[in-house]
Amino acid sequence: MGTKNTNYLKMKKLLLSQLKQGIRAEILKVDCGKNFTGRLCDLGLFEGTNVTIVKNDHFGPLILKILNSKIALGRGEAAKIYAKEI
Repeated sequence: MGTKNTNYLKMKKLLLSQLKQGIRAEILKVDCGKNFTGRLCDLGLFEGTNVTIVKNDHFGPLILKILNSKIALGRGEAAKIYAKEI
């Protein structure tokens, strides 16, 4: 396992689905399959991206702001993405 892959383990990491509304976060790792990772990349969501949690009321989709766009992620999708508060 390379250093880059283990760096996210040393930081205080949370699942994207655990972050509260209004929090700014940096994406640390997307832990899912190739197709889903590619889809998220197309939406601008990849390691190092800064996002703002627009809506997370712990049911229904999670809404994120990336630059000037908003995207909705299902709870299962958000549970495969690690982030840290910034």
